[in-house]
Amino acid sequence: MFRNMLGSVAIGSILVFGIATSTHAQSEEKKKAEESAKEAGEHAAEAGKEAGKAAAHAGKATGEATKKAAKKTSQVATDAAKETAEGTEKAAKKTKKAVTPDTTSAVCNDGTVHTGKTKTTACIDNGGVKD
Repeated sequence: MFRNMLGSVAIGSILVFGIATSTHAQSEEKKKAEESAKEAGEHAAEAGKEAGKAAAHAGKATGEATKKAAKKTSQVATDAAKETAEGTEKAAKKTKKAVTPDTTSAVCNDGTVHTGKTKTTACIDNGGVKD
């Protein structure tokens, strides 16, 4: 009988302490899980801040690159305009020279000498060209 009683007390103790240990272990695990969740939340917040900073830096870099590209485009356009103006001016001079002949001088019937595009136009108001 003492043996049965000792066995029952042993089994009862194991069950009581086992349950208490199990409850304590669950409590510890819950605490660890809560701490892990809190730590994960803090890391997520920190990662969000870093992502915001990275986006700001990327935006700034994009703005600077756009500004540089616009400046370069402006320089290229200015150079092209200058070259076009110079080419147009040269072409205009060549065209004028080809279309407008040199002037000539002529002795008119009244004895005066005049210049014009042709001898006839030079002496038109002076009695014509002297032969």
